[in-house]
Amino acid sequence: MAPDRPTGLSQRHRVAALLLEWTLLSSLPLLAVLMLKPQLMHWWTRVIALWSARLELPIHSFAMDTRHGRFWDTPFDGTFMPSSQTLAWTWLGLIGLWTITFFFSDRFHPLKVILRALCLIQATACIFFLVSPAHFPYTVNQHMHALLDMGFGLMLATGPMLALGWGILTPSRTQKILVPLGILAYFACMLPHKVLLHAWLLAHGSALFMPILFLSFGTLFDLWVFIALYAWLASSLPMPVKAIGEAP
Repeated sequence: MAPDRPTGLSQRHRVAALLLEWTLLSSLPLLAVLMLKPQLMHWWTRVIALWSARLELPIHSFAMDTRHGRFWDTPFDGTFMPSSQTLAWTWLGLIGLWTITFFFSDRFHPLKVILRALCLIQATACIFFLVSPAHFPYTVNQHMHALLDMGFGLMLATGPMLALGWGILTPSRTQKILVPLGILAYFACMLPHKVLLHAWLLAHGSALFMPILFLSFGTLFDLWVFIALYAWLASSLPMPVKAIGEAP
């Protein structure tokens, strides 16, 4: 049994090294986001203020910092209620889209499911605004707050999630460090522009489309983007990929 002891020690050392590497890969992006949060908030403020002026969005004051923020200030009550004409056209569009899905072949079954799910979400919003529009609990301001808050939360979770996925693969150490930072930079640029797109759609449409924007093109969309980026990165590695700790 004596010859097995060095092997056991080396295995424990390898496990300890892997845990240390995972801790570093998780903590470095997390600390970078936390340390640069004031600069990130300031940059988001400038981006949204710049494009809101160019797009003529009804944003009269905009300020954002690490403690509180004011993303959307309108001369109205902060919520753009749909007109009867908007509701009618939306119902017609939903009926038409649902009807079109009947002609999809089995090859497009996943697309059919997604489109019908979106139709159900939007139909639920239409029913709510038909029955009790005055009790809609959210304003555009709250919508903007939620999008940016949850987007920032996803950025905080990016490091640990990539350490569990990207970290178990065997790219170079440079890739292990630069890839998470690159994904963080992408989300830092994408999130304020996505919020601006939501603001433009709500300003030119109404709060009728806020639920589908929030549920389907909010944080869930950000997570889909994260998964797509990870899949693209993993597929770019040479095959076969050897996992960390796997015997050569």
